[in-house]
Amino acid sequence: MSEVITRPAAAIAKPQEPAGGDQLLALITQAASNPNCDVEKLRALLEMKKQVMEMDDRKAFNEAMALASGEIPQVFKAGIKDMKGHGSYKFAKWEDMDRLIRPVLLKHQLRLSFDTVRLDGGFIRVTGIITHASGQSQSASMELPIDNGPGRTEVQARGSTISYGKRYCAEMLLNIVRTDEDTDGAPRGPQPMSAITPEQKEELVRLLQETGANTEQFLAWARCRTLDEMEAKHFPKARQVLLAKLKGSSAS
Repeated sequence: MSEVITRPAAAIAKPQEPAGGDQLLALITQAASNPNCDVEKLRALLEMKKQVMEMDDRKAFNEAMALASGEIPQVFKAGIKDMKGHGSYKFAKWEDMDRLIRPVLLKHQLRLSFDTVRLDGGFIRVTGIITHASGQSQSASMELPIDNGPGRTEVQARGSTISYGKRYCAEMLLNIVRTDEDTDGAPRGPQPMSAITPEQKEELVRLLQETGANTEQFLAWARCRTLDEMEAKHFPKARQVLLAKLKGSSAS
């Protein structure tokens, strides 16, 4: 609504000055129409306009991410992984996760995509990218050893690894929480996780076996008696150490 300033003589409607990017655009238009305009000053104005637009786009992206993250429900662990004589554990399937997050992302003009790169030493890097309609984006990556489970073909092992990477990249980007309780997609507040998940434990066990690391020394370094007692906040560092050891042994 335009601002109206009342003067003693008469009521005069004063046009509201354009603000922010609109005001800057008006200055650029005025300067460009002036044949005597300094080219360097015009270039500086255009660069300033570009920076203002980028700030606006980043603000829109951050707002969309905040809203989407608050609306995404916890994901029920509907999958069951058989450990072949060593028990089993439940995990969240990627298709279940995608079914819950896709409508929320679309609502807020966000798109989630993935890229994979095969690395030396039998590793795959999975990168998740969230892009907003404004063009702004954010990414998260994980480097994973190919999951050569019993009876799997090379294609199946690669597919399993990529699916694993998708789940964890999406969780990192959107702060998704997995739960043992089926809430039928109802949003709930995030629950603190003190210990590593069964999936994380399985990965550490596999890495310990593949690197030939001394388990007792590793547990002493991690300051826990068993992997079940390892705190979730220590998992990234523990995983990084084992991956570095595995890469070192592959290179030698």
